[in-house]
Amino acid sequence: MLKREVAKRVFAREFEACRELEKSARPDSEALDLKTPNLLISPLGLILNRIFVVGVITELDSIGTQNDMWKARIVDPTGAFTVYAGQYQLEASIFFSTVQIPAFIALTGKARIYEPEPGSVFVSIRAEEANVVDEEIRNRWVVDAAEQTIDRLEAFSDALASGYRGEKLREYFLEKGISSELTEGISIALERERAPQEFVKLLRASIREGLKSLDLDSGNNAGAHADQKEFVLELLRDMGGNRGVDYAAFVDTAVSRGIPEELVEEVVRSLLAGGQCYEPRIGIIRLVG
Repeated sequence: MLKREVAKRVFAREFEACRELEKSARPDSEALDLKTPNLLISPLGLILNRIFVVGVITELDSIGTQNDMWKARIVDPTGAFTVYAGQYQLEASIFFSTVQIPAFIALTGKARIYEPEPGSVFVSIRAEEANVVDEEIRNRWVVDAAEQTIDRLEAFSDALASGYRGEKLREYFLEKGISSELTEGISIALERERAPQEFVKLLRASIREGLKSLDLDSGNNAGAHADQKEFVLELLRDMGGNRGVDYAAFVDTAVSRGIPEELVEEVVRSLLAGGQCYEPRIGIIRLVG
């Protein structure tokens, strides 16, 4: 019996950059058979089949002929996941048929990739189960995902700096206590990625912004930021933010009340990254909850 793959915590930014890991490229390729699960590999060498995400569901569409297929968009601080559930994912389909958006949700599913033509790749999740959660659980997931991603970033950067490849890299990582799975993943990723340093830089920046959105700062700066954020939030509520507000009009109103435009934009970015508001369509922002 095949063991069930562990569901990995991964940010949308890294997940959307995943590509298929061909069976011939796997270290245990000689033992593969038709029942072997499909695997994806990220630019950092994360190998995954199943994924666990927590974020804000901001869009939901019934795309089947009899409400038997759902497409959802789940946002985390770095980007968005595209999720599908059909008649063979009954539990997830029932959930999507009743959930009210926007809402914080936790979801487990299988990673899927579709490449209709060379250079055109779509990565998504086929949902297995989903539940409504609260903001605290979402924040905990962000911190956990950040810690695991940073570990991969450090290992990947170490591999780049060492210049080792193949067996040399395996021996080097073995001495450092890096898992064999991540070692193999990084070895494969180094052979595939054309500009790994650029992706590392982008992902680090995304994680930094995502953690900032959780108000994990301390001291006076945190207090000042919290006051500014609350002021902008209150203004957004006053302007009907639960129904949706024109972003340009909101900024103009905030500026007319003495709030610098740069500060408004910074706070709104923080709210978007933190899942406290979202864009149901371009130019409109709406509060969650």
